[in-house]
Amino acid sequence: MFEIIYDKIGPAGAVIAVLSFLSLYFFLASAIYLAWVPRGYRRFLAAFKKPEPPMMERQARANPLSSILWDVVDHKTPRTEMQTEVQYLFQRNFGATYTSLTVLRLISVISPLLGLLGTVLGITRVFHDISMQTVVDNTVLAGGIWEALITTIMGLSVAIPTLVFYYLLRLRTRALMIECIESARDLMRGWEFRTANERE
Repeated sequence: MFEIIYDKIGPAGAVIAVLSFLSLYFFLASAIYLAWVPRGYRRFLAAFKKPEPPMMERQARANPLSSILWDVVDHKTPRTEMQTEVQYLFQRNFGATYTSLTVLRLISVISPLLGLLGTVLGITRVFHDISMQTVVDNTVLAGGIWEALITTIMGLSVAIPTLVFYYLLRLRTRALMIECIESARDLMRGWEFRTANERE
């Protein structure tokens, strides 16, 4: 069965099939992770906003978003530099997610190219087979070209949803980054206000 399928799609089609499974895996793994992270972060943030938060660094490190917030507050990052600091910390704490984004973007780019390569190789094989025949059979020609075009369809079928996966994860990551920046600014603003009242 696999040999029949391989004969139909060729080596380029086989690579595209593997890339489709990788695309789905990286998307689901990252989507589940990015859905889990905010829950622990919001619990941490609610406890952190209390007058005397019973939070410790060990508890903050249990969640990547909480860890970012802890570092920003602990370093007393100025509000003018906060966005740059959070972006750097996101790259460090969400390394696996950014790797997944890179892989998805790469798959979305190379899948159509592999599909085109498979089509060119398939058509080349068809014309080679025809050149070996004394009488050209139009049905063989049409059937061979149809088989060659399968890889182009496969490449586009993988590239389009993968590109959608990429942008969905990118938007989700950016939303979490904005939420973290706003939370850090609110905390710093509240502490500055509290410090000013204590001085008065």
